[in-house]
Amino acid sequence: MNRILSLIICAFLITSCGKKREGEEKTGILSHLVSISDNENNGIQEILDFYGGRAEYSIGASASTSDGTKKYFEIEMSQSDAIDKRLDKAYLPSSNIAYRFYKNLKAEKKNYDEIKVVLISKENKKQEFDFPISLLEKAEKRIKVAEKTVNLLKEKQFDELKNMLNNELVPFDKDELISRLKEVEPQFGNILEFRLFGFKITEIKDKELMHISAAIIRDKQNNEFSVDIDFNSEKYELYQLQYKL
Repeated sequence: MNRILSLIICAFLITSCGKKREGEEKTGILSHLVSISDNENNGIQEILDFYGGRAEYSIGASASTSDGTKKYFEIEMSQSDAIDKRLDKAYLPSSNIAYRFYKNLKAEKKNYDEIKVVLISKENKKQEFDFPISLLEKAEKRIKVAEKTVNLLKEKQFDELKNMLNNELVPFDKDELISRLKEVEPQFGNILEFRLFGFKITEIKDKELMHISAAIIRDKQNNEFSVDIDFNSEKYELYQLQYKL
């Protein structure tokens, strides 16, 4: 567990956003039969700009005896090299797809109970994920903790960053972590952009932790970055902060 909270510096090549290739299809035949709003279309386009590949979408409702009828927007992604490279951690692209679509919605949010994401690999293996609108709404607020962390790194406000660290769940040395950050930050260059890769909610010691995975885009050398935070808290606290090159 101590290694989870350590600052990891190791060789890593960040997978860049998938670029659209010639002949790439935005939607399937069935998708053309579905009328969607400009905001929903913008969400689909943002996903394609990030991952490339093929996107098909549908709107429907599912019924169960316990939950009643749930309205959903489903996005099916295939033929994406960027997604295929991360299928060992499929929660990352699936949550990222749901979140990028969700954050483009405005009044449309009330039309759905959940966003469904289907990932199809090159071997035609299918993985399905459901993201309730209520979860995505909370995730949007908590992702701001990661964004603030990157902004503090950008402004080199290490003392304020240290105040955000919480080592009560798993002990680690705050001073050592900050010292190592100060040491490696100049090697990477100036921060240009925070780029979300996805998130996962897990329960540890009676807490729901949100693991946020992202990239920090820089003018010298990009690095992958992740934090763990309390999903149900409104505090700006970090239970873990990791770097990878």
